[in-house]
Amino acid sequence: MSFNQPGPYGQQPQQPGPYGQQPPQQPNPYGQQPQQQPGYGYPQQPPAPSYPQQPAQPSYPQQPAQPSYPQQPAPPAYPQQGGYQTPPPPPPAPQPAYGYQQPQQQPQTPAYVPPPPAPPKKSKAVPVIAGVVAVAVIAGGAWWFLGSGGSVSDETKGYKLVAPESVGEFQKDPKYQPKQLSDADKQQVEAAGIKNPTQVGMDYFVGDPKNPLTFKGLTFSGYYGEIADPEKTVDGAFAMVQAKIAKDGKSDAQFIGSPKEFTPDGFEGAIMKCQEFKATSKDPNTKGPKEITVPVCVWADYSTMATVTASDAAAILASKPGYTLEQDSDLTSKLYKTARAKK
Repeated sequence: MSFNQPGPYGQQPQQPGPYGQQPPQQPNPYGQQPQQQPGYGYPQQPPAPSYPQQPAQPSYPQQPAQPSYPQQPAPPAYPQQGGYQTPPPPPPAPQPAYGYQQPQQQPQTPAYVPPPPAPPKKSKAVPVIAGVVAVAVIAGGAWWFLGSGGSVSDETKGYKLVAPESVGEFQKDPKYQPKQLSDADKQQVEAAGIKNPTQVGMDYFVGDPKNPLTFKGLTFSGYYGEIADPEKTVDGAFAMVQAKIAKDGKSDAQFIGSPKEFTPDGFEGAIMKCQEFKATSKDPNTKGPKEITVPVCVWADYSTMATVTASDAAAILASKPGYTLEQDSDLTSKLYKTARAKK
């Protein structure tokens, strides 16, 4: 049954409130007090706790309990009357529901509480957006939100790499010897997604190279050419680094965890990911530390790619943590700003 079923005289009964409460009591259309009569034009009844049960009236056949109302006893029968008074037109104010009930006797029946109004259609996008936003945070970078390489600027095309004189406190190593790109290395670089690659690199340091307790190093190894998918190139660079270390056979090398994207202040237009790299020496006679862990960061845009590694000799010798991923990402950001030049 519906809440909109008319009353016994055609009036539209007040619908229950959105949480199952009884609407406020309205004045009886005949001006009499509600406790002296049940309302709707019936003759006054003597005050009594209950009414005598009478046979069903022809004009009011007994109905089963309506499912649309809160659970309540069936309305009391009234003594037979020769007729009933025709009530005047209902007042404009909403009328109470059929029968007189005490508010304290109304059970709060959850089964009949109407559901809250449906949210606006635009709110349906919130779970989708929340879902997309949740995936973006877990993946480690906002570039997932735009798709592969979506955060890389088209303005990064047409650049080359030139090693700067310094990177923060680090200075160029005057003894650095440029490396030639072999055919095997070129194939690996092209497989990583760089077309027509040219290699550029430099070693930087701060402190005295003869005193390990003061020496800190920074290694810059990069390539420039044509890059169609910077994100793919970044992932390929991590695989290439591990392959080169494993090739020399002097140590067991592996990356720890998964690459994480970093966006230091001022770094924009490219993708940067960083990951810790651990190498364990296979030489039982080595005089140095058996195990070395350093951070490695890689950037890529549409024309350049480079790996940057920072190391602290004193921390390595003491088997303590050296540079963090955050520190290495800051140095990588500085190199990105100073090592790129328009062709």
